[in-house]
Amino acid sequence: MADQLSQISERARLSNEDEMADGLLDVTRQHRVAVLEGQGRLAALEARYAILFPDEA
Repeated sequence: MADQLSQISERARLSNEDEMADGLLDVTRQHRVAVLEGQGRLAALEARYAILFPDEA
């Protein structure tokens, strides 16, 4: 599903539909986060990459 949304988003951006493309990318991110949460891997990734995003810690 996320791959399909990414492809649709890319096509929307190529058609100058930036708002729709941004919305689809947001949905894609939310989906991936939900999948990672379901797998119990989100916390591990956040801890691993916390050094890259100190403002969000």
